[in-house]
Amino acid sequence: MALQDRLDALEPRERRLVFILVSIFAATVLVLVPFGVSALLSDENETQARLSEAIERLETEGDAIRDRLAARQALLDRYETPAPALAGFLDKAASASSLTIPESQELSPVAHGKRYEERSRSIQLRKVGLLPLVKFMERVSGGKEPISISKLNVRKRGVEPDSYDVQMTVSAYHRLQPKAKSEEEQP
Repeated sequence: MALQDRLDALEPRERRLVFILVSIFAATVLVLVPFGVSALLSDENETQARLSEAIERLETEGDAIRDRLAARQALLDRYETPAPALAGFLDKAASASSLTIPESQELSPVAHGKRYEERSRSIQLRKVGLLPLVKFMERVSGGKEPISISKLNVRKRGVEPDSYDVQMTVSAYHRLQPKAKSEEEQP
C-alpha cells in the first residue's frame, strides 16, 4: 500500500490533521536549520575575529615586542660573562674616584633560584665628599657587569662641610653553570 493510498483512505478531518502536522514539521525545519547554521557560523566568525585581532595586534605592536625581546636578550647577555671579583673591582673603582675603602667584608653568597647567585660585599667609607661618592657609585653600578648597590646608608659628619660616612653593600650577580651529570647517574 503506497503513501497516496493511505492518505486517500483517511477521513477528511484526519487528512487535515496530517497536513497540519506536516506543515508544522516543515516550518520547524525551515526555521531551525537557518538558526543552527547561523549559530555554527557565528562561532567560526568569532574565532576568525579573534585571530584577525591577534594578527592586527602583532602587526601594530611588532616593534614593541621586538624591543622587549631585544632588551630581554641584552639582559641575558649581561649575565653571560661572570661577574668580576668584588674586592678588586671595588678597589679599582674607588681609586679611579680618588677614594679609599678602609673596611670591607665579604658576605655569604645568596642563591636566587637554581640558575643565579648573588655575591655581596659590605664596605664602609669615611670622610668622603659627595662628588667622589657619586662618581664611585656610577662606576660600580653603571658598567656592563651585573653589579648593583643593594644597600646604601649615608650619614653627614657633624659640622664638617661636604663630609659623609657611607656604608653600602655591593652585590654581583652571576649565572651558575649547569652541573654536568656523570655517566653513572645517567640511566
